[in-house]
Amino acid sequence: MAIILKELAAPTAGIKITTRNVQAFHNSDSLGNGTLYVTGSEVTWISSAPGSKGFSVAYPAIVLHAISTDTTTFPSEHVFMMVDQRKSSLELAAAELEDEESDGDDEEGPGLEIRFVPDDKEALTPMYHEILKGQEENPEDDDMMFDEEEEEEDGEYEMEEGDEQAMGSGQWFTADNIDQMQMSEEGLANMQRIFGRGDQPPRQDDSME
Repeated sequence: MAIILKELAAPTAGIKITTRNVQAFHNSDSLGNGTLYVTGSEVTWISSAPGSKGFSVAYPAIVLHAISTDTTTFPSEHVFMMVDQRKSSLELAAAELEDEESDGDDEEGPGLEIRFVPDDKEALTPMYHEILKGQEENPEDDDMMFDEEEEEEDGEYEMEEGDEQAMGSGQWFTADNIDQMQMSEEGLANMQRIFGRGDQPPRQDDSME
């Protein structure tokens, strides 16, 4: 198990949707079956195993999310989330952390791939849209990467017109706009730098809704 699960109480306020019988995965490693809570401030998953352990991800840490129906890359249809570990409370097991650090020399940390697989496929769309609403209601306003004025002043990265159009005002990449993302080489390099490794963000294909 890569992500360390912690004892959590089920959310009681600001709940947008509750979905039971949802399997959670870090990459392809199963974290078990449990309940997914999408609230106004975060996405929380709590295992149905004794102990009420799980994890929560605040919206500013979610870099992108999408519905994946491509069973050639993962055996089940699911809601995919890419999480910036630096902005989350997620912790990795020691062995997994060593593996991630050895994959790259960037000290900013890796991006985490999380998948939610509900028993009922009909739950995929409501899960996706409620997470999307949560992102829209919690825009990130302190990320230097997306602060155009400070970027231009520092001279470290100047967002090109195509990059700005691709990111949009909400700064979120979702299944609705990921296929429209067209970034300059410099912009793509900065996106790769977020995850602390050299590979590109997950490829979105026609199976992403």
